[in-house]
This record gives sequence, structure tokens and C-alpha cells, in this order.
Amino acid sequence: MGHQKSLVYDTSSMSSAEEPLTSILVAVAESNSTPGPLRASETFFLRRCAVIRSAALGTWQGNWDIGETGRSAHNIAPRVSNKPIGWNREEIMFVTGHGPFPSYCHRFNLRIHGNCSCGQKEEPMHYATKCRFILFWHFQTPTVSLKLQWLKNILPNNSSRTRLRLLMRFVCDENNLLVEDNH
Repeated sequence: MGHQKSLVYDTSSMSSAEEPLTSILVAVAESNSTPGPLRASETFFLRRCAVIRSAALGTWQGNWDIGETGRSAHNIAPRVSNKPIGWNREEIMFVTGHGPFPSYCHRFNLRIHGNCSCGQKEEPMHYATKCRFILFWHFQTPTVSLKLQWLKNILPNNSSRTRLRLLMRFVCDENNLLVEDNH
């Protein structure tokens, strides 16, 4: 006794990434002569996972490229990946500017102003190159046009990364010495 199979699916609500996968699943279902659940090889599913992963990474990359936030991190790490970038807390704070810095706290009205005790606008790059209160930690000041390249050169260099981590730990631990007000 033959079994009548009928598969109906609507592609109008599918994304372009879903259509190829659905077509393949339908083809497998239609070629399957035994009634019941679909049986597919492990290789089939691994290939489908690769297609889905690739589509997800493509969407993520597109959003990362056109986003309005996170530009400082995007400039240094422009490609998305499932693998960690290998930055620790201090390096992330330095690159993003997110942390116990007056300029960052000022954005959220947690400080009266965003200046360092030395009077200049306070941000991580200021501490690393200009602040007169922590000369011991200074790196050579890059020109404005080479700032991005400077950051890209520091992060892969182990001794520079160690120095940067120690600088950021000092800034976090001794923040009360470096900020003008404690509002």
C-alpha cells in the first residue's frame, strides 16, 4: 500500500538564509520513502549547521559594521568571530573608555564634569600619555592620525599589554587621587 505524501510550506515569511535550508529539508522529506520522522545523516546536519552559522555571522558582521556604538572597539577589531578576542577587563576598559573615568561618569551625570585633576579632559588615552600625575605609566604620545595604529600595535605586544593593564588597575584603584570632585 503506497503512502501519499504532501508537503506544503510558505516561503513568504522566511528570510533569505532560511530558504535554502528549507528547500533541502523538503527535498529530503520528499525522497524519503518510509513514512514517519525524517532520517538524515550526521554530515547533513553538520553542513546545515555550517550554513546557519555562516548566515548568523554575516548578519552579526553587517550589524557590527553599520552600528553607531562601539566604534572604538570596531576600529581595532573590525571582524566578528565566535572566538574570544583575548582582551582582559583592563584592556576592554582602555579601548572602550567604559569604566570609572570622569568623562564616562559625566555622560550619566554621575560627575559634575569629565576632567582629570590636572584639568584636562579625562579619558583612558589621557592617562596613558598625558596626565602629569602618573608620569611613570606614560606611553609615547601618538599623533592624532596614528592613534588607531598605536592602539593596534600596543594590544598584540605582551610587555605593552602588561604595562597597560597595570596602568588601568592603578587608575581604577587610585581613582580618588586622580579625579577633581567626588560627586
